Amino acid sequence: MSDASLYRRLQQDLDRMPVGFPATESGVEIRILEQLFTEEDARIALSMSMAAEPVAAIGRRLDPPMDLEVLSMKLEDMAHRGLIRRTGSAEELKYGKMPFVVGIYEGQVNRMSERLAVDLIEYFEHGLGEAVRPKKTTQLRTVPVNQTIPVEREVGRYDDLRQYVRSTDGPFAVMNCICRQAKDLAGDPCRQTQVRENCLTLGGAAKVMVDHGQARYITRERMLELIDEADLEGLVVQPQNTREPMFVCLCCGCCCVALGTGKRHERPVEFFNSNFYVRVTAEDCEGCGECVHRCQMDAVTMDGGVASIELARCIGCGLCVSTCTSGAMELQAKTDGLTPPGSTAELYAKIYLERYGALGFARAALRIATRAKV
Repeated sequence: MSDASLYRRLQQDLDRMPVGFPATESGVEIRILEQLFTEEDARIALSMSMAAEPVAAIGRRLDPPMDLEVLSMKLEDMAHRGLIRRTGSAEELKYGKMPFVVGIYEGQVNRMSERLAVDLIEYFEHGLGEAVRPKKTTQLRTVPVNQTIPVEREVGRYDDLRQYVRSTDGPFAVMNCICRQAKDLAGDPCRQTQVRENCLTLGGAAKVMVDHGQARYITRERMLELIDEADLEGLVVQPQNTREPMFVCLCCGCCCVALGTGKRHERPVEFFNSNFYVRVTAEDCEGCGECVHRCQMDAVTMDGGVASIELARCIGCGLCVSTCTSGAMELQAKTDGLTPPGSTAELYAKIYLERYGALGFARAALRIATRAKV
């Protein structure tokens, strides 16, 4: 029998991350942690910081203590299993905690059991909602398919994913979509697409996922093709909400954790940072209804044979625009457009500050500094 109090402490520790891991009435979150972490894993994780640290720094906080060579092997094993993150060079590897989403969950691709899939889906539907609902800054952002952006509109590099892929150094990799994989295992396969290998990673994240055997390298050209194919499949393009994203999700409303959580809400627009929305010119609409089927957020309805957009549900993905043969649908830039954070560290610092306020942020920084000294 597992130590329930140990896993509860781990849940509470993960819930203090920038994106939390809240408790539920059913306790499904504990069942999930018990399947992912051994008790020894949990004790090691509880001694770790959000800031990546050398093995020796982590070892000094472990109680009971552990031989550093043994600890190094265990940390490497935990990183390989997607439970913690690894940074640094071969000369000095560093390890740190990760949020449950985006982080530990995605690290379970290709190693998930049916039981874990069922528990994860239950948790995402009943427990995670408020944790991923942002105050302002989101983990993912929605960018439109390029052909839907008006030609006279200048967009930032961060809003033009193809431009970013063309200009970044890479490397580039693709892996299976963890959300569709979970749905397949739970017996509720995706209703939008048969494609499974279309979760994209770039740069250092691509190297890590390939090193862990969860992704394979692809060319820049193939990544651009996969982004184009996402539009044909009716999938929403959601890169990490930074100016230089490390991953790009190609999402559907029936499987994706982020889209599904937003879709269940009355105002999905609050769950996603996007600089665009869609406007309909009623007199140009031919009433074909294709836009209704393409929309992943149920933002489009037909009213008297004319398409109508509920702006509280529109996340500016442009899927309805790219297949509108009459040109009635048009993407519009928001007047209060947002520039995403520059890096992952900046993104999570901003989310944490918005979630806990300046005092909470200062306390977290003090905890990290104190642990580093210890």
